Amino acid sequence: MRKKTTRKRGGGKGTFRLVLLGGVALTVVLIFLVSVFSRQENSLMHEFLFETVGPVQKVVSQATASLQSLKKDYIDLLTVRDEKTRLLKELQECRVIAYKNREAVATNARLKKLLDFKESMDFSSITNGSSSNYVVAARIVGKDPSLWFRTVDIDQGSSDGVQKGMPVVTGDGIVGQIYSTSANYAKVLLAIAPSSALDVVIQESRERGILRGTGKTTYRLEYVFKTIEVSEGDHVVTNSYGGVFPTGIPVGVVTKVEKKRRGMFLNIEVTPAVDFTTLENLLVIKREKQLVE
Repeated sequence: MRKKTTRKRGGGKGTFRLVLLGGVALTVVLIFLVSVFSRQENSLMHEFLFETVGPVQKVVSQATASLQSLKKDYIDLLTVRDEKTRLLKELQECRVIAYKNREAVATNARLKKLLDFKESMDFSSITNGSSSNYVVAARIVGKDPSLWFRTVDIDQGSSDGVQKGMPVVTGDGIVGQIYSTSANYAKVLLAIAPSSALDVVIQESRERGILRGTGKTTYRLEYVFKTIEVSEGDHVVTNSYGGVFPTGIPVGVVTKVEKKRRGMFLNIEVTPAVDFTTLENLLVIKREKQLVE
């Protein structure tokens, strides 16, 4: 039984081979006949061969055209992908340049504000009348987030003339005082620290008071009598009494006033003129007398 099955299968393969050889032979014959009778344009054989070979040539031509079109589309797709990669890279580079330019513009605006502040202020009251080299520009390099000692570290120290007790400002107003120094760095005690106290005056009423930090982003103005008229929106500025800060540097704006039954002083909340969350560039005002101990 197995031998008969093997023979049948072998016979099937042989038949397929014969058909294939016959097809190849027929094709060769047709090509030969076309070449022979190609000059006899009016013969029946010429017409028959053309009608027979024509459809085959048409199919082959269409297939070749399709393959060429597919190849072209594939090459175009690769080109588009490469172009996309190149454009994405250029876009990223442009974004980096745009970010740098934006940062440069912002830095320039901050530094210009500091320069305008420096030129507009009179520091003679705390610098013994000297008008040259009375400020040192510094940049914040570190922050201490603790509640009681809210400080920042700057990149200027004793070798640059920075000493303990010197006031620190920005173009918006008061920042604090130098708390400690090393040769190349210094620590600034922020005015919003609970351990900080400044002598200030309410600009509208000219009433003096002591400004204390709360450890948050607000001040508390103390020792202002209830008999004094203080309103929300009043401006608080520095007072040169004591020789710490020049007179008139912005400190903040009154945002809350309370009169309690007990006590003789008002409870006054002041919002700082300086945004302590975005500090970067500072000015240290040089002075000889040291007040922070």
